[in-house]
Amino acid sequence: MSGYMRVIMLIIKTSVLFSRCYFRHNRGVFMSLFRGFGLVGALFILSACEPPQTAPIVTTPLASDTESDRPSGEATDDATEAAIALLDTTEQVTASEDQSEASTSDESSQEASKLDPSVSYLNQQSDPAATKPNLQVLDQDIFSDTADQGNPLNSLQPKPDDGQDEIDSAIEWIFSGEAEPSQSGATSEDIAEPPFDGNVDGNAITSLIDDGFDYDSLEDVFAIISKPQIENIITSPSSRFPPKQALLTRAAVLLPLSGSYKLVGEELRKAVDMAVISLNRPQFEVIYIDTAEKPEEAAYAAVAADADIIIGPVFSSHTAAVAPIAKEHQIPVLSFSNNSAVTNQNVWIMGQQPEHEMEAVLSYAMASLAAIDQIPAEQARIAIVTNDTAYGRILRDVSINHLKTAGVTQISQLLLNRSVLKNEARLQLSIKQFARWSEEDPTPEFDMVIICGDGDFTLAVAPVLVWHDLDPAKVRFVGSSQWNRIDMITEPSLQGGLYATIPTEKRQLFEKVWKTYFADAPGDLAPLGFDAVAVASLMTADVSVNEVLLRDKGFAGFSGVFRFYPDGNNQRHLEVRQINAYKSAIVSPADTTF
Repeated sequence: MSGYMRVIMLIIKTSVLFSRCYFRHNRGVFMSLFRGFGLVGALFILSACEPPQTAPIVTTPLASDTESDRPSGEATDDATEAAIALLDTTEQVTASEDQSEASTSDESSQEASKLDPSVSYLNQQSDPAATKPNLQVLDQDIFSDTADQGNPLNSLQPKPDDGQDEIDSAIEWIFSGEAEPSQSGATSEDIAEPPFDGNVDGNAITSLIDDGFDYDSLEDVFAIISKPQIENIITSPSSRFPPKQALLTRAAVLLPLSGSYKLVGEELRKAVDMAVISLNRPQFEVIYIDTAEKPEEAAYAAVAADADIIIGPVFSSHTAAVAPIAKEHQIPVLSFSNNSAVTNQNVWIMGQQPEHEMEAVLSYAMASLAAIDQIPAEQARIAIVTNDTAYGRILRDVSINHLKTAGVTQISQLLLNRSVLKNEARLQLSIKQFARWSEEDPTPEFDMVIICGDGDFTLAVAPVLVWHDLDPAKVRFVGSSQWNRIDMITEPSLQGGLYATIPTEKRQLFEKVWKTYFADAPGDLAPLGFDAVAVASLMTADVSVNEVLLRDKGFAGFSGVFRFYPDGNNQRHLEVRQINAYKSAIVSPADTTF
């Protein structure tokens, strides 16, 4: 082949590479292709000026450019090898320049973030005719591959298919309200290694999302996704976000994105990102605001951004600080807190309320005490061991009210404060006296022991209770959802214990989906983050927050079946589980409808 023909073929093949990469690479690669194309043009001019018999230009290809990197069946020659090597080399130079610019930008961003909370903007495509979500980047109309290590979306990469058909069918059922995809029925499995069998229980669960879940389009979404950048707050709140477009619902997500609880915020942000991409609602967008320093400032930032709803904050103290500001500006709040003290007609809580846990598990425990042990409520002897904390006292008060309503009259209480818990001798003595233990008569004085405290408190007192003959083989131990942990389930002194929690089947499904996005495992709050976005995204210009939140049929999400009350509290259907043989098994499945 003549030198002219080789150069012409080189230009044609380079054009093909150019057209392919145009849609699949970022600005840096786009510019590198332009440079490569210009150099190829220069080669053509040089060739035109030389005699036809001159040998063609030959460039040694890069070592990384192997046959395995190319589509099968594609022919190659020396000129093509030269073009590919040239493009690869130019791309590396451009990428290095882009990374240098990104590094300088990141340093400035980090320095500015010391002065004010950081905020990032996550926006879906606003065109109603669009069928794929678009995560737009402020002041940037060409997608960039520049690394943003501080953004959880960096890890939102499709993972190899692993039971994807099972995931698709189960999720589409949950969020579309269709009939269940396979045989129903909750399973009683070891919570330490919960298998996913593709089964989703409950034909009549009301749908969380009315118009479907376009899960199949995720690969296409990732092909056009752009990583949102962190915008540092330097000037007035009004300049932090672009104006909200017409007919869009904007949710301000208030999370601790820095400080001591940064990991909590990052986990919830991942869940929110996953929900925004997965649910594919073009009329819905979210913005992130850091609450680590002053939650009041975060609330005012949400007001300035013209938010339609606030998702978050995480903590009850932050929720209490945000609530009056949100109420003044008529912005509803969907908090992740589980503390009913912060609720009102404008603040709803997503968290699993401990009151409901104790009511569910005590209803089952008292019924089984009467049916199996033939001990009616009026004869039952109940012991309540309480951690002297706000959480412990809430569990205690709810338990006492429930027991009295059930007809229990014999209730003994032990309140343990921090100083006693830190002193092993004092703890042993306190429980020994409370249990009325003696060597002569080791018979338990109680039929049921309710432990009101978190997991660490339970692990501290349960072995001491057993040591003084309050044996779980003879006495029913009852606790909260804090027992739904591996270290609790494998604790010998808790074998036979009862607790209530959200349906673990939904949790297993959520973990399955989560792993298609992220390498790590989700925490306890992650399903709440997804469900909060799913609920908030139902708001539109024509549908008020009350119409969305207060519907009687409620919602069925990854955190279970739930609904909201006008006073801001929620109701959740919980399952009761029992610990036996170092496994946790369902003994009372959660209801699937209200």
